Amino acid sequence: MKYLVARGTVVAAEADELEASLNQREWQVSTAIGNAVAAPYTYLDAVREPTIVLVRLAHALNLGAPDGVPVRFVFVLLGPTGAAAAQHLDSLANIARLVANEEFRYDAGAAKTQIDLLAALDRFAQRTEKKPEPQSMEPDSLAYTGRFCGGLMQDFRRRLPHYASDFRDGMHVKSVASTLFLFFACLAPAVTFGGIMAELTDNHIGAVEMIVASAFCGVTYALFSGQPLIILGGTGPLLVFTWLLYVLCGQLQLEQSFLEVFAWVGLWTGLLLFVLAATDASCLVRYFTRFTDEIFAALISIIFIYAAVEALASIVSDVYQVERTSHDKALVPLILAMGTFFIAFALSRIRSSRYLLPQVREFLADFGPTIALAAMTVVAVTWFHDVQTTTLPAPDEI
Repeated sequence: MKYLVARGTVVAAEADELEASLNQREWQVSTAIGNAVAAPYTYLDAVREPTIVLVRLAHALNLGAPDGVPVRFVFVLLGPTGAAAAQHLDSLANIARLVANEEFRYDAGAAKTQIDLLAALDRFAQRTEKKPEPQSMEPDSLAYTGRFCGGLMQDFRRRLPHYASDFRDGMHVKSVASTLFLFFACLAPAVTFGGIMAELTDNHIGAVEMIVASAFCGVTYALFSGQPLIILGGTGPLLVFTWLLYVLCGQLQLEQSFLEVFAWVGLWTGLLLFVLAATDASCLVRYFTRFTDEIFAALISIIFIYAAVEALASIVSDVYQVERTSHDKALVPLILAMGTFFIAFALSRIRSSRYLLPQVREFLADFGPTIALAAMTVVAVTWFHDVQTTTLPAPDEI
């Protein structure tokens, strides 16, 4: 209020009334709108002209936002009595559009001074400003060039200026959390599908081979493709394809040559993909809808969940059929699996909790899966070390 009085926006004698009005409205109903933002408002004669004040809190507050995210930014809308309702609604709409932009929220959170904050607003305005299209537009990234490797060369020229910054910008604590999360996201399917593939291919391809292949192909692709967010590794469709290929080799009496056949299939697949890339076949992606991506993501999620439940069910079934008097071998894996799930799930939701400091909640939410896996591993080694559980068969050599 002192700042508003000093600027002449608010009459000094009525500053207390204005503050009381804002507090009363907040007690009646929360003004948190989500995305770590609240927009309290009041209209009194104490305010001389419509004003919007942006306040960044030193510590986020849980004000009951619809998305459960604690409030970090407060946009205070002030105005004289009788201000137009349409102007108020326009201001709220502009604020909602502003805070929905992730880049602006990051810039506003990282701003050190008022000048930095104004610069963040300017950058947002520049990003969202409708600019007239220039006469000579840069070719669309998904446009058909009609030249051999034309699209590849355009991709290379587009990514080369930003290649070094991709590494520099990743040196952030958020990147560490994402890296650990993706590590387990890549390791889990490699181990899961590797174990299943070992059974289906008579141990020609197992967990060790899947881990090595996922690591080598993933790192190579991330370094040279300019698209590091794609996860390469074992999936359900790949498992089914490999199994059918092994069955086909058996029908053709080529079981001992399965790896050679598998290698040639991979080489031919790579050749076909290179031909498609060199002839700009990727421009057809512009005709795909988001449904294509979402339905495949749903398929992969269902396969992962089914594989986990099936593994637990098979352990319980085997123990019941073989050793009906010993239930420890079935109960311990169930406890470890459910404990890992509930710890990771609870920590992912702690970001919207009222407990602990905001920085601690943020850390626990980011590293939730890693903490869950480490905690249940310690539990397994410390408390259940005397129970013989089924472990992943990992040979000493590839």
